[in-house]
Amino acid sequence: MVRLKTLFLATRPQFLPAIAVPVGLGAAIAWRFSGMFDPAFFVVSLFAALCYHAGMNVLNDYYDFKNGADALNKSPLTPFAGGSRFIQNGLLSPRETLFLGAGCVAAGTFAGLYLAWAATPLILVIGFLGLLSGYFYSAPPLFLAGRGLGEATVAVSFGLLTVVGSCMVQTKRLSFEAAFASLPLSFLIAALLMVNEFPDFESDRLAGKRNLVVRLGKAKGAYALLAVIFFAFASVIAAVLTGFMPELSLIALLAAIPAFYCAFSIIKNPDGGPSLVPAIKSIILAHLLTGILQIVSLLVAR
Repeated sequence: MVRLKTLFLATRPQFLPAIAVPVGLGAAIAWRFSGMFDPAFFVVSLFAALCYHAGMNVLNDYYDFKNGADALNKSPLTPFAGGSRFIQNGLLSPRETLFLGAGCVAAGTFAGLYLAWAATPLILVIGFLGLLSGYFYSAPPLFLAGRGLGEATVAVSFGLLTVVGSCMVQTKRLSFEAAFASLPLSFLIAALLMVNEFPDFESDRLAGKRNLVVRLGKAKGAYALLAVIFFAFASVIAAVLTGFMPELSLIALLAAIPAFYCAFSIIKNPDGGPSLVPAIKSIILAHLLTGILQIVSLLVAR
C-alpha cells in the first residue's frame, strides 16, 4: 500500500487538475454547440489525458535527473517547482521512474486507441501530436524545454490539443469553437510553467536548460509573464466578440485577479525563493478558475 502511494505521488497529482479542466471544457463546448455528450467517451478521454499528464510529469523528472537540473537545485519549492525529488530522495530509482512514466503513457495510449476505434479515428492525430510534444518536451534529442520552446509546447498540448481533442471525441469533427475557447487555458498553462521557472532559474541555467525565463533573464521574463497573462484574458473577450463563446463566459475574467496578482508579485520580487509560493498558488488558481467558469458559462448558456 505504501508503495502504491509512492508511485501515485511520483506522478505529481497536485498538477493533474490542469489537464482535467481542458478535457471538461472540450466536452462542454460539444454540448453547447452540438448537443452531444457521451458520458463513457468523456470518462475514457479524461482517463487518457490524466495518464498522459502523469506519465509526462514522471518522464520529466527522469530526464531532469539525466541532465542534472534537479540535482543542481539545492532549494526546490517542492511540491510546486524543482520536480518531485523522488529520485534525489531515494524513493524511486531512475529505472523505476522511467518505467512508471512509460507505463502511464502506455495506459493513456491504449485508452486513446479505444477512442479512435469507438468514437473517431481523427483522435489519433491529436493523440500522436500530444505524445510527441509531451515526450520531447524534456527528452533528447529535441529537448524542447531547453530550447525555449517548452512554454509553447505545453500551451499547445495542455490547452489547444486537449480541448479540441475532448470536443472531437464527442462530435466526431474538428471544432473551431473549441480551438478558440482553448486559448485562455493555453496561455495560462504556459504562464504557470513560466512562474515555476523563476525558482528553478539557477539550476536550469547551470544544466543548460535554456527555457524562456533563462533566455530572457528574470527581469524581462517577469514582463513576458505579464504579457502572456494579458493575452489569456484578452482571448476571453475576443472569443465573446467573435461569437465563439457566450457572453456569460466573461465571468472568467474574475480569474484575472489572482493571475495579475501573480504577475506583479513576480515583477516585484523575481528572486523571491519561498516567497514565490503564493504567486505559484495564484496562477494555479487562475488557470483552474478560468476553465471552470468557462465550463459553467457554456452549460448555463445551453
